[in-house]
Amino acid sequence: MPNFEKKQARDEEIQRMRNEIKTKEEGGEDVTEEKIAVIEKIYTYEPSEEERNGFDAWLAHMPENSVEKPIVVANIEEIERVLPQYSNYSGEKVNLFFTKEVFLPDELQAIMENFSHGDPAFEISITRHSDDLISIGIGDTLRNGSIIFDGEYFGHYHPTRSTLENKEELPDCFVAGLMPSAGDIKGFLKYEESVKGGTKIFSKNGYVFIKPLEEEGSFDQKLDEFKQNYFDLFLGENRLNLKSDEEVKEYFKENLGFDIDFHYFEQASRE
Repeated sequence: MPNFEKKQARDEEIQRMRNEIKTKEEGGEDVTEEKIAVIEKIYTYEPSEEERNGFDAWLAHMPENSVEKPIVVANIEEIERVLPQYSNYSGEKVNLFFTKEVFLPDELQAIMENFSHGDPAFEISITRHSDDLISIGIGDTLRNGSIIFDGEYFGHYHPTRSTLENKEELPDCFVAGLMPSAGDIKGFLKYEESVKGGTKIFSKNGYVFIKPLEEEGSFDQKLDEFKQNYFDLFLGENRLNLKSDEEVKEYFKENLGFDIDFHYFEQASRE
């Protein structure tokens, strides 16, 4: 099928899915899963043969490594040099384990910042298992199925290459790739020990520090509401009615039990 016809068929399928969502939603049905499906249809990026081959070649050349047998490095520059250029399209967990005398927080910050400045199209995450051992999980363009929460979860990177609909009406931090996602919050609540000291989400524009508040109580209902409204953002609808960073900070504190703080890189583009 020619590219034009493929695109036309894809656009028609997306519109059909959106119409179905609207009909079900008007009938009071929960359409969260349908929204996720159409979002994946819109934003999923199919890697080219060159990108697939590039990732496969990179993976084949990486030395065998594990928690028990990590890659020994002298500095973080050695780690930065071996990170992949292409997304993990395989659907398999891919983690790199590194060891050196000690990994300082500033060094992990530098790894993530330097990676983010390159504006990669795929996610990565860093977990510190001990002072001298870290792992880096390699994800794809939409999610990171390689995340490890067994340790201190330092943070992860959100790509921002997708063209968002109606973005002038969306929260500024969402457009910048710095709003914690519904999946992020769910993971942080499930693995609270790993993020009790706080964790970070990076993008090409900066990073957000997010830390659970020391408050008792359940946020399940509010999280479910947030999840539904969060996915609407990808469809160009701001049902959260949030725009500024201050509004988002207050929302997360009052409704989800997290304190968040935004840090933007100098001259960061929020396009």
